Amino acid sequence: MRSMPRRRKPEPPQNHERWLITYSDLITLLMIFFVIMYAMSSINHIKFESLSQSLAAALHKSDQIPLNNTGTTALISAANPTNTGDQQKVSSMQKQNDSKLNHLYAILQSYIQSHNLSGNVSLQNQQRGVQITLKDVVLFDTGSANIRPEAQKILLGLIPFFRSLQNQIVVEGYTDNEPIDTPIYPSNWELSAGRAMGVVRFLASHGIAPQRLSGIGYGQYRPIVPNNTPQNRQMNRRVNIVILRQGIQPGTINAEPVGVAGNG
Repeated sequence: MRSMPRRRKPEPPQNHERWLITYSDLITLLMIFFVIMYAMSSINHIKFESLSQSLAAALHKSDQIPLNNTGTTALISAANPTNTGDQQKVSSMQKQNDSKLNHLYAILQSYIQSHNLSGNVSLQNQQRGVQITLKDVVLFDTGSANIRPEAQKILLGLIPFFRSLQNQIVVEGYTDNEPIDTPIYPSNWELSAGRAMGVVRFLASHGIAPQRLSGIGYGQYRPIVPNNTPQNRQMNRRVNIVILRQGIQPGTINAEPVGVAGNG
């Protein structure tokens, strides 16, 4: 018996319009692209600048924001004229304050000379500010932080000069390397700090705003000359009253003079 030939399945008809799907996808993408381009062309520059600066501040210290695999930057913050103006204003104010401080140095120098204080009080115009140095024998008895009556008169004479500006004032106490061990002052650190704070309290009690004042005790560890003679040890026992320039923090050690260093 002859077998029947297998019947072949009819092939599905080919869809010759599949390209329309790809074409429609392409048209859609192009439309989205042009919508985005139009939106960017009418961007709010103020908001964009604000966003740029916010991202720069949050993600990176510089004006450039580094992104992965993009080299140096993908977003650069444009120069801000307002910030530039503020910086110029601050710089101008600093210059004015420096000018006032330099003028204060000149009149303080004249005051010290006219009142015959040069033997016990010296003056320096430094990069950190105007420094008034008083010998400890003028201010205190040996091993004491109580200001002597004679020294109080000197400090009272300086009060008007301190009031003429609103700059920060730091009082620094120093000693020689002779050891001290008392119930009140177990070391030179405590003695130098006690002397500095004694001057701070005196200034505050005579009208200098406490917010402007600070005191530091350095003990024997900041000598200006070797502690190898009685005269040198006397030079190292001192108190500095420093009227700081704007932006200088208490604790800054800077003996570089500005102009003429002072009157010894």
